Amino acid sequence: MDRTLPAQLWSLVKPRIVTLLCVTGVFSLLAAGGGSATVVAGFLVAGGCIAASAAAWNCWYDRKLDRRMERTADRPLPSGRLDHRVAAGFATALLIVGTAVGLALLSAQAVAFMLLGFASYVGLYTVLLKRRHWLGVVLGGSAGSFPVLAGWTTVRPLTLEPLVMALVVFAWTPAHAWALAYVYRSEFASVSIPTLPVVTTTTRVQRGVRYAVWSTVLTVVCMIPFAGAPYTVTAVVGSALFVLGFRQFLRTGTERAAVRAFFTSNLFLAALFGAWGVGGVAVDLAPWSQLVALLVLPMLFVGLWSARPGLRGVRGAVGGEWRIVTDRVAEAMATARLSYVRENDHLEGSGNRE
Repeated sequence: MDRTLPAQLWSLVKPRIVTLLCVTGVFSLLAAGGGSATVVAGFLVAGGCIAASAAAWNCWYDRKLDRRMERTADRPLPSGRLDHRVAAGFATALLIVGTAVGLALLSAQAVAFMLLGFASYVGLYTVLLKRRHWLGVVLGGSAGSFPVLAGWTTVRPLTLEPLVMALVVFAWTPAHAWALAYVYRSEFASVSIPTLPVVTTTTRVQRGVRYAVWSTVLTVVCMIPFAGAPYTVTAVVGSALFVLGFRQFLRTGTERAAVRAFFTSNLFLAALFGAWGVGGVAVDLAPWSQLVALLVLPMLFVGLWSARPGLRGVRGAVGGEWRIVTDRVAEAMATARLSYVRENDHLEGSGNRE
């Protein structure tokens, strides 16, 4: 047996993406009131396997395309180290196991949403849109919304609250994906993948990202009436930091700023869902969770920016986190000083006339 096979199969499932999907799904389950350890474990196994199957099928379908890109050419499938039939069998097994576990331990509606997420990512995005239109990322973003609905319907009937939160993920996806695609735009262009940074200018990409960032913030704010205090504080503080993390890219359009924006978006979504989930199962901890959000969130974001994570050897931009705040304070002080001087000059002039 090939000892490298487990590692090769593991690379197919895109662990970071699957982890983020599981995080949003589980915290949605908790926001709905939580479930037993068996239900939570069942959700993680079912949701993780079905999401991993979708990722593996994506790798299988794109294997010839990946062979032509430097970033992906050395992956097991495009490099030929892993037989595509083995990959297809593995992806099928994951889908069967995930569906079987879900049907055994979860509601049929929750499993249906998981399978809709699979169909959206593999069918709508990978097969239909990725090679044809720059809106593929936007419409394909619906795949990330289905784990939210699956988590909620695991323990409660579907209501407006999870639908709004699913819309948050849908609105968040374009800015997140375009920041990543901007760093890899030359490779996407080499294989004619029409993502937004490939088909238009940097200025228009910045404009599209700006719209996506503010659409995300607006949707996040619309969720506040449905959620508890932990979510509200995290939404307000986190949205400000989310905008701040994208500010450099929107001003400079550099790859380093795009890397910073990409990782900022990941942290923002995880923090937002964490706060939503905590509000659903730990009502008594609400005051403490608000304090944690106020104190810890800025530290997490600044720590991320200072760590400067990288993509394709490009390290994230760092510095100037609070410049927008200090600039506004300086402007306000200068305005107040000017107003004070003018008022004094006016009073002195009036005294001289008397």
